[in-house]
This record gives sequence, structure tokens and C-alpha cells, in this order.
Amino acid sequence: MDTKLTQTVSTIALACALTFSANALAATSGSHYSIGTEGVEAGSPPPPGMHYRVYNSYYDTDKLTDNDGNAVPVDFDLSVVAQAHRFVNVTDAKLLGANVSYNIIVPLVKKDISISGAFDRSSDFEVSDIILEPLGLFWYNKQFDGILAIAAVAPTGDYSSDKPESVGLGYWSGLITAGGTYYFDEDRSWSFSALTRTLWHGHQDDTGIRPGSEFMVEGGIGKNMMFDGQWIVRPGINYAASWQISDDSKDGEGTLASERKQVYGIGAEINMMYLPWLLQADLRYLTEFDAENTSEGDSITLTITKSF
Repeated sequence: MDTKLTQTVSTIALACALTFSANALAATSGSHYSIGTEGVEAGSPPPPGMHYRVYNSYYDTDKLTDNDGNAVPVDFDLSVVAQAHRFVNVTDAKLLGANVSYNIIVPLVKKDISISGAFDRSSDFEVSDIILEPLGLFWYNKQFDGILAIAAVAPTGDYSSDKPESVGLGYWSGLITAGGTYYFDEDRSWSFSALTRTLWHGHQDDTGIRPGSEFMVEGGIGKNMMFDGQWIVRPGINYAASWQISDDSKDGEGTLASERKQVYGIGAEINMMYLPWLLQADLRYLTEFDAENTSEGDSITLTITKSF
């Protein structure tokens, strides 16, 4: 889900015009999924039943990077506040030995962006692009959990190529999620997780550009600790990475299709679950590094989950 909706094509073109010749940034920017949304035990699915999860995220950056990973010399500022509502149903139906699930994610996004000399601060707040996941397969084992799911991202958010504050991206995406969590002991205390997402995109409204495909991975290592038989506390270290794995379909205004985006991230988090209420909260911090052709910043995410 797009908690970090970075600058659109027009924003990039303006930045390039202010600084250097048109060979520094990808023809499109932004993604329908933002790294850092999940972390420790990212590959562990919820148990059978109904679940409601809300992601509350804040992303902030003042750095754009070029194809060599250097900062673009422009006064740039982007901040995004997002609240994504996720409704999950894990059924008792079985397929390939896994429980069948489905879910929907509805993100509300407030985006503020400015580039000195190009435009003053612009802002927008509304529903962004919705994720529909009609089929998810969840495997539960003693020391390993697995996930495989397919989804579509609908361009329901407002998008215009001349409005860099747009919260939508203006194209459809297909999304495959796959990964798992391994527990190092039968008590499921120490864990290591990795969850991948592969995205394929349609053509963008207004520009006609088809963004290149993306591959992402996020996860972490953590330790579950029980207190008073009612609380489970899990501190951990989380990681993430995102790569554009194919070129955009054509050059954009002042940009090249062959300049691909990438970014890495690392951080820390803590999760607390109150068992009598089946309620848990997770606070996660992620700082990005080694970005190319995109923004590089920091995010904080508070995730609250209620199971029924």
C-alpha cells in the first residue's frame, strides 16, 4: 500500500530542469507499495478468522537522488501522512494445504511537497489507490509460516501529471506476495522473516508511460517474550529493500526510462500483544539509504491489529 507516495513525473521533470541535464532520474517515480510497511514476522499470516489492521505512517524526506545515488542539488521537501485500513478474512477452506484468505486495503493519504524555484508547497488529502487481494494462501507449521497471495491495485486515488501533490499514481498494478517466517525453536521465540512483493504496472494516465516492474523484500529478526501469561512483547530489527527490475516503457519529460529506482532501509521496532483482547500494536522506524533515482528519507509506522 502506498504510504510513501513519492513525487510524480512532473515533479521529477521540474527538479531536473532546475539542476542538470535530463539523464538523472527515472521516467516515473513512486510505488504502489512502500518498504517498511511490515517488518519482524512479516511472513507470518494471521490465524483463521476476521482481522482488522490499521497502518498509521509518517514519511519525511528532503533528499532526491540521481542515477549514481548522489543528492540532487535542489531544495526539495516531501512529507506523507497515511492511514491504511486493512480488512482480512482467513477462512477454513483449504488449497494446496493452506488456508484460503482474502483482504482489502483502503489508504487515506495526506501529501505535502515543495521544490524551491519550481512551485510552492502543494498539498492533498484523500483516498489513495485501493489494494484488492482476492486470494491468499497461508501455511502454518510448528517452526515455519508461509504466505503466497495475488492482488490488484486500482487507480482510485486522484492523479494528474501536472499536480505533484496527487495521492494516486494513475495506473493499475498487479502484485504477488510471497515469503515466510522461520522460528529457531519450537517455542517460536526467536524468528527471522522475509516477505517479497513483485509488482507489474499498467500505463499511467496523462503520460502514457508504463512504469518498470518492481521487486521488494522486507522482514526482520525478533524475539517473543511472554509476561504474566497475558502480554507478548517482541522487540526486533527490521530491514527492507526495493529495486526496479525493468525499464519504463519510454522516456518522460526531462527523464530517461532506463534510469531505474532502488532504495534500502533498516530500522528497529517493538510489538506488544494483549492476549485477552486479541489486540496488538507495533511501532516501527525505518531509515533509507543507498537510494538511486528516487527519494531517501525516514518513516515511522504504528500498526494496530484487532482479531475477532
